[in-house]
Amino acid sequence: MSRLRLAAVIALAVVSCVLATSAAAHANAVFPFRADSGDNCRYGSTQGSLIWRYSTTTPIRPIALDVRGTLVDHPLPDEWGFLCRDDGYYSVATFVAYLSNGTTSRAEARADAALVSLDFTLGSSTATASISRATVQVCRSPLFGTGPSYCGPPQHYAPVVYDPPPPIP
Repeated sequence: MSRLRLAAVIALAVVSCVLATSAAAHANAVFPFRADSGDNCRYGSTQGSLIWRYSTTTPIRPIALDVRGTLVDHPLPDEWGFLCRDDGYYSVATFVAYLSNGTTSRAEARADAALVSLDFTLGSSTATASISRATVQVCRSPLFGTGPSYCGPPQHYAPVVYDPPPPIP
């Protein structure tokens, strides 16, 4: 019986070392994102990378989300011609991170017939609130208040959560 217990302790130690090594190697996780305005011409669209930054404590949870990418509002100068002409709207990409303490962290970017770079971080100012999910959505609104605003479908993203199993008693 003691050999079985010793084998279990050794196995647990090996698994713990592997998990600790893999958790340290996964301080960041990078995933692509994409969202558009949902119209036929895809006037507004955003794409890039969501970089989930993880805590160094156990359980390992995402505490910040770096957004890197672009937002484009078509038509760009000298683009598309008569098929999808300028409709007098601008595009807004909204990024929302949902935190474990019930709050949100939000950022927006706006483009009007232009390509805009995205480079910002969402999350809590403390490491106690982790990020459970994020949403990306592109909406379009009229430049001069004539016509309705509309949005494409929200795109939802969830982080990989590293939660090592509890120790065996």
